Amino acid sequence: MNKVIIVDASDSDCRLMSSLLTRAGYEPIAVGEMEAAKPEVTKLSPDTVINSQTR
Repeated sequence: MNKVIIVDASDSDCRLMSSLLTRAGYEPIAVGEMEAAKPEVTKLSPDTVINSQTR
């Protein structure tokens, strides 16, 4: 299964994206901020990282 890391501080947005990606056959991993995503990217080698945070 293709792993996708979702970086978003909004829990509701993460749940929505996770639900949609799961239905599409992906394995979503949600994290709240980019710093938290860095170890996950190293450990899991995901196929995609979605960063929906804005500055």
